[in-house]
Amino acid sequence: MTIILDGKDTSNKIIEKIKEDVVTLKNKGITPVLHLILIGADSGSLRYIGLKVKRAEEVGISTILHHFEKTTTVEVISLIEKLNNDPKIHGIMVQLPVPKDVNEAAIVEAIFPEKDVDGLSPITFGKILMGEKAFLPAGVDAVMELLNRFNVEWEGKHWVIAGLTPWLGKPLVVHLLNKKVQVTGCSADDPNLNEMVKMADVLVIEVYRKHAVIASMVKKGVVVIDNGNNYEGKKVYGDVDTDGVTAVASAITPVPGGTGPLLITMLLQNTVKAAQSYIL
Repeated sequence: MTIILDGKDTSNKIIEKIKEDVVTLKNKGITPVLHLILIGADSGSLRYIGLKVKRAEEVGISTILHHFEKTTTVEVISLIEKLNNDPKIHGIMVQLPVPKDVNEAAIVEAIFPEKDVDGLSPITFGKILMGEKAFLPAGVDAVMELLNRFNVEWEGKHWVIAGLTPWLGKPLVVHLLNKKVQVTGCSADDPNLNEMVKMADVLVIEVYRKHAVIASMVKKGVVVIDNGNNYEGKKVYGDVDTDGVTAVASAITPVPGGTGPLLITMLLQNTVKAAQSYIL
């Protein structure tokens, strides 16, 4: 029987643990604090960062949102440097993407690794590559959390990462280089994508094409993590034909309800971990 990797239920369970950890921290005189930086007025970013603030406050994490309608790279880096040096601040994240006239790479690189709870700084990426302790990006954390929580065997397997985004595909490939797996990464438009998908014991896909993968393209028993979000009206479809592939997969994420519900949750969990490091 195929295991459905339920991200919504998993998220709810982690949230309850986060609430308990926050209470423990507050009893020791520490309130986890997360600062969020938003640049511009993109409606999607406004909505998403608002949701992050809401959920953080629900679990007891204190948040401060810095919203710049217009700003410069120097101004944002100056703010980040002040936040880095404040011991009462545990997490810093910048909502991406930022406007083109602001240097995104320079901004995220300015965040101290121990406060990079979004796991997107180039320094953090380097630490992940070297197998050092660092916060993983939420998408990577979500993938590993689902597999481990549902006891899906992933070591010794051939992973194929289809879609090399900077927030999931690339850091996941780098993370897996230090694990007991074989890993193949390919871009969303790789002409050999179909052949690579067929090799996968574990397939993680984010190519943003509705049903780019169907049952005949995967091996029996494959584990599928579908990160695609393809909207048709109000309905969302994954990159994988879930109904067809479920018949041959050993485990699969639903869309919606797979990794998506875990993304904010993992950010909050990292913030709590950052706060806990002050008492360890």
